[in-house]
Amino acid sequence: MIKFLFVSFFSFVLCGSAFAQVADYTRLFDIDLEEKLPPIEELREKYINPNQDFDRKYDYHWNIGNVFDEVFKATIVSYGSSTKRIPHEEEKNLERVLNVIPKEYWEYIGPYLHTVPGIPEKILNMPGIKETKNRFPTRIARELEDIEDIEFLSPYLYFMLMPEAWPSYRETEEIPRKRFLSNPGKTKYDPEFFNKIKELVPEENYYPGSGISQSLKSRLRTINPTKDSPLTSADVKAFVSTIYDVEKFGEEDYNVLKISEAGSLLEAWEIDNGKGLPVQALKAVVNPCQRLAQKIRLAGLEYKFLKVIGKQGFDLNSWAYTCDKTFKAYRVASLNSKYIPSIMNYQRKVYEKEVQMLDDESAQQQYATMQSIAEMYKAPIEDVLEVRSSGDELRKEILKIQETLIDSPVIMNY
Repeated sequence: MIKFLFVSFFSFVLCGSAFAQVADYTRLFDIDLEEKLPPIEELREKYINPNQDFDRKYDYHWNIGNVFDEVFKATIVSYGSSTKRIPHEEEKNLERVLNVIPKEYWEYIGPYLHTVPGIPEKILNMPGIKETKNRFPTRIARELEDIEDIEFLSPYLYFMLMPEAWPSYRETEEIPRKRFLSNPGKTKYDPEFFNKIKELVPEENYYPGSGISQSLKSRLRTINPTKDSPLTSADVKAFVSTIYDVEKFGEEDYNVLKISEAGSLLEAWEIDNGKGLPVQALKAVVNPCQRLAQKIRLAGLEYKFLKVIGKQGFDLNSWAYTCDKTFKAYRVASLNSKYIPSIMNYQRKVYEKEVQMLDDESAQQQYATMQSIAEMYKAPIEDVLEVRSSGDELRKEILKIQETLIDSPVIMNY
C-alpha cells in the first residue's frame, strides 16, 4: 500500500495533478464508527471467490500448505507452453503509469522492464521503451560520473543515476549578498534589562506548547472523546502508552492477518455500497486508527483489544478518535516547510490543467490522492501545541513501530 501511494505521489511531482471535472472525495474519508456492518461470515461468502470455477484447495495464501497440486501443475505447464495470451489485470495500470511519467525518464525505467519476466510484449514494444533494451542511460548525476565500471550497474538501480535524484540538482551557485542597515538606530542594547527579564521568565517558557505554561485543562483527560473534541496533553500521553501494547496485539494469534482480511472485505463492501474511493487504501492513510477500529470490530477482536487499551480507560471509539487526532497533529508539528507549498497547491487545484492529459480513471485516482494529502495534515493549532509537549515520547514510539500501527501507516512525510 505504501509503495503504491509513493508511486502515485511521485507521478504528482513529475506531472502535477487535479481532476478537471472536480470530484469531491473528502466526505468519503470520514469514517462512521457507529455504522452497522454486515457479519464477517456474510462478507466472506459474498466476496471470497464467489464465482470461482476451480478449487484452489486453500482459502488464504498464508495457509497454502506445502504440497504442490498436480492438477494445477499440469495447468500452468500447458499454459506456459501455449501461444495464447491473456492480458494481465495490471497491464493497463502499468501502461497508464508510464504515460504519466515524462519520456525523458524512460531511459531509467525501460532497461529494467526488459529484464523482468512476464512483462507484456505490448509494454516492451511501446515506442520509447523498446529502444531502451540493453541501453545504458545517457544522463548521469555528476556525483556518479567518475565511478569506474558504472556501466555494469544493475538496471534495477538505474533510477539512482538520474541527476534529479540527487540534492545537487536543486542546489544553486548563487550566493545572496549581505545587506547592512545604513541606520542601525539610536537605541542601545541594555544587557541588565534583558537579564532581569530572563530571571523572571526563562527563554524556554516562550516556546509553543511549553510544559511550564501548561494549563490545567492540558493536564486533564477528555471525558468521552469524540471526533471534534479538543485534544489535551494528558490524552496524548495516555494514547502513547498504548502504542507498544497495540503493536504486540497485532503480533499475537495471527491477529494482523485477521485484521487484514477484515480490511479487504470491508473495502469490497464499501465499493458495492457507493462508499469506496478510487484508491481504497487512502481511508487508512487519512484516519488510520478509526479504520483499524472498524477492522478490529468486523474481525470480532474488539473484546480482546479492549483488554489492551482499557488499561488507560479507553474504549474502542475513544481510542481511535484520540489516536487519529494525535497523529494528524504530529504530522503537522513535524512537517517540513518545503512540503507546505505543495499541500497548499493541491488544495487550490493549481494543477487542474495538467490533469486533462490523463484518462478519466487515472485522474480520479490522482485527485483522490491529492485530497487525501490535504486531509492528512488537517489539525487544529490547539491539538498541535498539545502534541508538541509530548513530541519526544511520541516520536520514540513511532520509530519503534516503524511508522505503521499493526497494518495501518500512521506517518507519511514524503
